[in-house]
Amino acid sequence: MHDTTASPPQESDSEIQALRRRVAELERANAQLEQERDVFKHVVQHAPAFISRLTPDGRTIYANATCERLVGKTSEEIAGTNIMSVLYPGELYAAVEEYFKIAAEGGDVSDYELTIQSHTGERRTLAWNSYHRFGVDGTLQEVVSFGVDITERKREENERRRLQEEIIAVQAATLAELSTPLIPISGKIVAMPLIGSIDAARAQRIIDTLLSGISEARATTAILDITGVAVVDTQVADALLKAARAVRLLGAEVILTGIRPDVAQTLVNLGTNLEGIVTRATLQSGIAFAMQQG
Repeated sequence: MHDTTASPPQESDSEIQALRRRVAELERANAQLEQERDVFKHVVQHAPAFISRLTPDGRTIYANATCERLVGKTSEEIAGTNIMSVLYPGELYAAVEEYFKIAAEGGDVSDYELTIQSHTGERRTLAWNSYHRFGVDGTLQEVVSFGVDITERKREENERRRLQEEIIAVQAATLAELSTPLIPISGKIVAMPLIGSIDAARAQRIIDTLLSGISEARATTAILDITGVAVVDTQVADALLKAARAVRLLGAEVILTGIRPDVAQTLVNLGTNLEGIVTRATLQSGIAFAMQQG
């Protein structure tokens, strides 16, 4: 009798060689992946940024070397423990607690700043980016955080802001002085040429500068020149009258110069009472009159 049992198909040498090449390729690819993984792990572990993996209740899954230095413990020592109380003591905890609350609800908190405290007590501000891993049921499973220390940058920004505010304050003070210049004409005469618009704040500066200047110089005559004042309205008229009354209380006289025809008409229409105030057409004529009186 003949044996009718079918023998298994024999693989050809070419198929075996192809299979071996495929296995070798997979082994090389796997070795490359292992190498890249090791490089990635090394970079993450020794990165200058704070990198951690935490459970929603703050327990540590992983912490890199930067995190270890801030906490003051190794990854093995802090694994499974809650490091939030160490990094965010006291009033700092409220911010991170709010962050975890928003993250658990699926809110977007991927770009934010938080201040932490190292185990030595030093406080640092970090700019954070986080990845949230959720389970199939939609609950938060893990928070992967990447924090870059921006403390020095914030300090520099605050210093620049402080210097800028100082410069603005100095410029404002300089402009205020330029807007109300008090010029000594003689030992007893001072003049204040006004240019531009006069609002309530500038009107008060005019009065303050005028009174302090008269008091310091012991002047008997103050000349207010409004040649350069573009618009004379009720507010400007009131400011001039207040300045004149204040000067007279100090025992000095006010001479108002630079009244143009349109300004004169405006003052008349406004019913402005200039009684007791000497008026002259130009600053030069006002100075001449004051010198004669002196």
